[in-house]
Amino acid sequence: MARPMKLKHLIRLSGQKNIFPFYHTVSPEPLPHISHLYRVLKPAEFEEDLDKLLLFFEPLSLGDYLENRSGGRTKPNMVLTFDDGLKECYDFIAPLLKKKGVPATFFLNNRFIDNKGLFFRYKASLLVHQVRDDCRAKEKVAAFLKISEEQVETSVRMIGWDQRALLEALAVEAELDYAGYLRIRPVYLSSGEVEELLNWGFEVGGHSSDHMDFSGLDPDQIVKQVRTSIKDLQKRFGIQTAYFSFPFTSDGIPREVIDTLLEKGTARALLGTAGLKCTGKPEYIQRIPMEKYKIPVLDTLKAEYLYYLLKMPLGRNRLRY
Repeated sequence: MARPMKLKHLIRLSGQKNIFPFYHTVSPEPLPHISHLYRVLKPAEFEEDLDKLLLFFEPLSLGDYLENRSGGRTKPNMVLTFDDGLKECYDFIAPLLKKKGVPATFFLNNRFIDNKGLFFRYKASLLVHQVRDDCRAKEKVAAFLKISEEQVETSVRMIGWDQRALLEALAVEAELDYAGYLRIRPVYLSSGEVEELLNWGFEVGGHSSDHMDFSGLDPDQIVKQVRTSIKDLQKRFGIQTAYFSFPFTSDGIPREVIDTLLEKGTARALLGTAGLKCTGKPEYIQRIPMEKYKIPVLDTLKAEYLYYLLKMPLGRNRLRY
């Protein structure tokens, strides 16, 4: 039986010496606003991920990567990022990164800083949590939607950006108070916590104003969203960096939009979530989602590199946009 290929061999064969893993959060306890969407690592599990990654990769800040300040290294580079600007980034993630000397960039939704709003998918997760705990709430939501109680959780999870107002109506039926939840259990970073992250040497970037779905926007609207998010953070926190992580995905973003944003200096870096892919532009980065699969961190990377190599002969390891 053939032995499975080692990660080092896969890295060498692919020629890909930079990886961009990304997470959202870690927590020692369940997070009802997230737990019904994707897995959340405990701090000890995240630390184990870091230790394993550091065996194979040298940590590098996004800024140093963009300035090509990675010469003389014996290992490939790892640029670590976190989306959504969640409170645990300050409470648990940043202290662990500081302890291990790992730089990172945190991408923020402008309107959610200081817990002034809540991502519609997090509202959906809270609703699922509520109907699981409260039979009466499930019954009322099912009646409102005119579906069976067995269909409630799936239906709530399927609510998209265009139907997000429905989440407000369902919250009334389920007697769920989103604003009250934020007061009791802050979901996002405060302005003061963002400033502390910056003081500790971390970087921040934009992730759109309220995590909207860009698939329904025309090119001019996308450019405006990116510019507004970046400029607001620069003004609010006195930073010069101009990084932007597309909410959900960069799939479907036209090439002319990417070119416009980078060539006109609106953004210094644009990041998507398509995994290990070539884009033809070092400033247009595709990242590896690390919370997607319930497998060990190095197995996730092996799968990404193997998939990349399998697609290489067909030229399909490049992002088409």
